Amino acid sequence: MAGIRQEIRRITRDGSSRIACVVRVESVVALSPGFARVTVHGDGLDAYREVMAADAFKAMLPPDGPSTADDVEWDAYGLPRWRSAGRAPQYRAFTVRRFDPAARSLEFDTMLHAGGLVRSWLDRVCPGDAFGLVGMRRDFYAAQGVTRHLIVADSSALPAVAAIVESLPPDVEASVYLAVDDEDDAALVPTRDNVRVRAVSGGSPAGAGSPLEQTVRLHERPGGRVQAWLAAEAGVVRALRRWALGELAVSADDLHATAYWKAGLDSEARDGADLVRYQSELAAGADPTDPAVRERVELEV
Repeated sequence: MAGIRQEIRRITRDGSSRIACVVRVESVVALSPGFARVTVHGDGLDAYREVMAADAFKAMLPPDGPSTADDVEWDAYGLPRWRSAGRAPQYRAFTVRRFDPAARSLEFDTMLHAGGLVRSWLDRVCPGDAFGLVGMRRDFYAAQGVTRHLIVADSSALPAVAAIVESLPPDVEASVYLAVDDEDDAALVPTRDNVRVRAVSGGSPAGAGSPLEQTVRLHERPGGRVQAWLAAEAGVVRALRRWALGELAVSADDLHATAYWKAGLDSEARDGADLVRYQSELAAGADPTDPAVRERVELEV
């Protein structure tokens, strides 16, 4: 049976996930010490027809001041861009937490980074403010025939983990390992039968040998067909990926590994470096719908 990698490639190829529209903020609500939930609305969300767990999109956030739908225009490729070159937006990735197709309303959760771009935007955003939304990237699929799910992440991927756990088949076991800054944040992951969540305190780690990696290694053993979903700092994911493919005997087609951030690089620097590697992959004939390409780009494996 096909694994998560093959299924994501299949779904991405059909093109049904492509969305580019302007949305307006409806509300921002605090969820926990480290997270807030943003609700947006937009007529262009009509194009979002097949909703899947952990769907991801890029938001075009204005660098300063209020914004409206009039600030956004469309380029020759049908993508939104800021009208004023002096107020060029910055892109940030988020995960869909909930979507109401009838209301064209979408919710996403975001970390409250002190001093970060998103935190600055949240502090000043008002109902009615607009931004461009480009998506969706498919990041999860519960493959048929899997006997157990292994989900390992840090706080940066917590919204995706919550959406994944909520979507899992009730008869399949799952082990979740989550590195958090505050254990109250871990409570955002829904409680489900057959799902065991272990919170690892101390914040989001970087590099090999982290407490998150050590905890996973301590408790996990080979057995059955395991689907592994890994999302954290690049060095952490790289080490866990190597271990999962080796000692845990996870098939490469049953593994999805994503670097949500990279130690020592801000979002712009990391995206720029990844873009160069991605273009090189495509020039060499790589399939842009294959999650393995993104894995090689982000993890440099």
